Amino acid sequence: MSTVTLHIGAFKTGTSFIQTVLMNSRSTLAELGVLWPGQDWGSIVQGVQGLRGRQKTPIDRWLQLVDEIDAWEGESALLSMEYLSLAKPDAIAAAIDSLSNHQVKIILTMRDIGRAIPAQWQESMQNGQTWSYLEYLSAVTDRRPRRLPAGQHFWLKQDPVKILRAWGQHVPAENLLLVTVPPQGSPSSSLWERFCSAAGLPPERFDATIRVNESLGADSAEVMRYVMTRAAEVDADVDTRKAMKKILAKQILSARKSAEPTLLLPSEHHAWAVKRGKRMVSQLNDLGPSVIGDLDDLVPRFPPPSGKPTANPSAAPVDELLAAAAFGLVGMSEEVARLGGLKGRNRKRRLDPD
Repeated sequence: MSTVTLHIGAFKTGTSFIQTVLMNSRSTLAELGVLWPGQDWGSIVQGVQGLRGRQKTPIDRWLQLVDEIDAWEGESALLSMEYLSLAKPDAIAAAIDSLSNHQVKIILTMRDIGRAIPAQWQESMQNGQTWSYLEYLSAVTDRRPRRLPAGQHFWLKQDPVKILRAWGQHVPAENLLLVTVPPQGSPSSSLWERFCSAAGLPPERFDATIRVNESLGADSAEVMRYVMTRAAEVDADVDTRKAMKKILAKQILSARKSAEPTLLLPSEHHAWAVKRGKRMVSQLNDLGPSVIGDLDDLVPRFPPPSGKPTANPSAAPVDELLAAAAFGLVGMSEEVARLGGLKGRNRKRRLDPD
């Protein structure tokens, strides 16, 4: 019986970084007897979506990954995909049942909600949501947040107790592992070392110097909110929305992050966040997963901010938003030209004279 380790998320906890290192190291993993299944990242996404019954993706896509795991002659397999943290009880049961020939371990990475809230909001702008940051905060901190769309959006993805309880119905407690994201200011290698400790990997065998910077600065996130609002008004199709996220946000606007204000949790919510973090730690202590790192890492800390922070991107000066929007327009135009989007169109037409 081999071991199958499922890294199930959570969102905005360094998952893109971890996944990129692993995908770039398939040969190293194989040398260690570890399988990274799937032909490419898309096959993993499709497999998990098939398991969850999402986007009309057949369960066969998941079973293809399982077949590859079953056929592996090494000691273990490792799969990382944060959509697994959203799996409902029937999908979790199906996943564990399909892997009944193996010992299944679950790894959940989590960060404190003081950093998770702004990170999750700016990511939601890339995924088509249009609520302002202050609206998002109001819903997340509401006494009954799950009755509100924005509150449900956050807590569905950032409630480690609920996620681990769901998977713990099918996996022994000793096989539930919680990796805490190190506090701000920790060495850049800390998260990777903690993940490797949970996954049973030697961290020194991998090139973890890669930096996956897919988050946005406050100005660009606010620009994406305007863009997605317009997309909703014109009922933009799925491919258009994907291009907005993958090209405009991830490839272009993310490059401006260091030049833009950093989005922070407003000071009036600090006491609430600390109280909620301590409550989360208490519940996790009762639940009893194996912890790599320190549960106190989930209690927010608020060191003096560096640079030019903001707690309300909607209040950004118009010229700053226009600078981000212009940067995005030029970048999109360059991408269209690079992809040859204008080839064969109006070849005889010339630019109007100045």
